[in-house]
Amino acid sequence: MQKYKHVIWELVLILASVLFFRSLWLLMDKYLIHPNEDFLLWSSFIAGIILAAISIHILTHEK
Repeated sequence: MQKYKHVIWELVLILASVLFFRSLWLLMDKYLIHPNEDFLLWSSFIAGIILAAISIHILTHEK
């Protein structure tokens, strides 16, 4: 894999981890304080998981 593609996928992995951990943190706070209105948090959580899975797959299956 070319170096710039590798760097791009590592940046995607960093973005995914930010989405994942930020939404997980906010979801834990939300359930302790306000138990409703969490569609965007769940969307961010799922987007983080999907982006992380894709970038890890691409980074570990380099050619």
